[in-house]
Amino acid sequence: MKAAIILFIFITLCLISGQVLCVRVFGCTGGSLMFECMISNQRKTDDQHKGKYFCRDRGCKMAISTDVQRRWVYNGRFALYDDENSRFFTVFIRNLSREDYGEYTCGNNQTWSHIVTLVESKGSRCGKSVIRDGYLGQKTITFRCEYDEKFKTHTKVFYRLNEDPVHVLKSSRSSQSSEEKFSLSDSHNDHFTVTIRDISAADGGVYLCGVERDGSHQSSTHITFIKEIQLNVSGQTSVQVQAYFSKSVFITCKFPQKFKGNKKFIQKDSSQKIFVEEQNQWVHHDKVHMYDDSSEGRLKVFISDLTAADEATYRCGVNIPDHDLFTEIKLTVNQVDHFPALSKAFAIIGESVKLTCSFPEKHDETFTHICKENKEKICESISSSEKKRFEFSAGPAGVFTVSISNVSVRDAGVYWCGAETRDTHLTSVSLTNQHQLTPTMPPVVGREGDSSEIKCRYDENHSTEIKHLCKGKCFTKDAQNIIQSDEAHVNKTKISVKDETELNLFTVTLSDLTAEDAGIYWCAVKEAFNLPIELMIVLKDALFTHEASVGGSVSISCKNVRTQTQRLFCRGDQPNICVRDGVRVSSNTRTNGRFSLTDETSAGVFTVNISNLTEEDSGKYWCAEETSGSFVFTEVHLHVTQGKTSFSTMVTTKTQTYQKTF
Repeated sequence: MKAAIILFIFITLCLISGQVLCVRVFGCTGGSLMFECMISNQRKTDDQHKGKYFCRDRGCKMAISTDVQRRWVYNGRFALYDDENSRFFTVFIRNLSREDYGEYTCGNNQTWSHIVTLVESKGSRCGKSVIRDGYLGQKTITFRCEYDEKFKTHTKVFYRLNEDPVHVLKSSRSSQSSEEKFSLSDSHNDHFTVTIRDISAADGGVYLCGVERDGSHQSSTHITFIKEIQLNVSGQTSVQVQAYFSKSVFITCKFPQKFKGNKKFIQKDSSQKIFVEEQNQWVHHDKVHMYDDSSEGRLKVFISDLTAADEATYRCGVNIPDHDLFTEIKLTVNQVDHFPALSKAFAIIGESVKLTCSFPEKHDETFTHICKENKEKICESISSSEKKRFEFSAGPAGVFTVSISNVSVRDAGVYWCGAETRDTHLTSVSLTNQHQLTPTMPPVVGREGDSSEIKCRYDENHSTEIKHLCKGKCFTKDAQNIIQSDEAHVNKTKISVKDETELNLFTVTLSDLTAEDAGIYWCAVKEAFNLPIELMIVLKDALFTHEASVGGSVSISCKNVRTQTQRLFCRGDQPNICVRDGVRVSSNTRTNGRFSLTDETSAGVFTVNISNLTEEDSGKYWCAEETSGSFVFTEVHLHVTQGKTSFSTMVTTKTQTYQKTF
């Protein structure tokens, strides 16, 4: 009833208007509309080229006008085009809303005008908007444009929004070949399809599906656009990756999530593609390792031991129907020698350790990176649960430090650090420094003749495995196997073993200790880990006590227990602290301020002289000999007091054997 009333009013107004032309056009809410404002049937005059306009209601609200020809003008969602050689001008309205429906006036500023009534077109297929992804080089992409049954005999059109609002690409009235860039096929039932061939970057943009409709006037037609399609075109990008001779590079390629189940590949230059046949596991081809991460839609590529032959252009891609989507990687392998070879770092369990890394300053935008080798020698990123223990800090230009806190057995292994560069489609890590990190237990101190326990902690994953204790690194030709966990029933003199799987603790007890028991022991499970523990033996022997006066000097004679040794004199409460932090003089550094060292080879001693004594010089010192990492210590106590003369007295002698860590 309401529609009939509107139609009656419209016809009545047109009749009253006399010479004024009345036109009805139909729009689709959410869609777009294009129609022509006719110059009726009047004879063409120059006045007809005066300014054209299109405005709302008789009061001309929301006006858009132009005084120029052959150029679109805009006002928000409204656009107007005046073709000076035609008897009409064109109006285009995008993204119609219900507030847009109603009466408009179009005409020129001098001689003519007519009424255009914009009416809402009801239908279930109105106002659709979708986003589609296309890829450079893709052979074809097809759009489906649905329409209501009442339009099955109408002409279908496919337009594009370009620099101008609309540009016609294909109509169901036009003749076409299946090999053309654009082809349209109409089902004459409920949809038509449009196919675009050989996708290029220029094909990206907004497309409109529409139907031609007859207007209320015999010479007027208009187009109701029922669907809008946003086509995003992405494709092959080219990324420069810099890596270094004998080092490694880690590359991660990113793909749209919808392709996470598709096969990924790597291709070197123009050689055959290497497809990753399995997902979520490392596969390798020669020296290239690949991992297809289905959860992230990423392909990880790891290349180690780089040589000049690895410098090439690679394609890191995903296989999709009739097309490959890939990132082009231009890998440069630089010949450099300023990155150190494998360095060894040792850390006491529960404490911290620092690893120093360097990278070229010429990297433009870099992020510090560290990764850890797995069993396949592939350097994988630190897990998120462990990352909180890793802290990066900047050093001099081109240098950074990684601190690992609360070191545990599981931290043992080989680490790589270097520079990470991020791109939209690719992340690359150029690895430069290699560190072998070995966790150690705090030294175990035993007294000659007593017993001592060596406790080996292991990961719960190894609870059912056989544990080993060796003197020397286990599974090497020089290692001395002390005992293993399945020998608890074996009667070994001085040695007993206990494996507490519920505590993940393997304990070996050594009794009746002698000097020969001193050294480095290794706990091991297969080759999963080798954990060193230092055993120190305190021998029942000599202790030297010296007394001297402030301002005077003192000479301390240290007996050589062995020949051809490195000699040193240090200060500290414990031998290991003394060697690490308290060395005053040595065979290599014979003079250090008030301290000096001289050898008396024939007498079998070396002498340390300390001059200009102060009370602060009082404390515990150690005479030490070192041979192949094995230390022998003699304890020295020095007392400096306010007195007239200085003197020294040997009270007792006490010698300790200490094995230097590694």
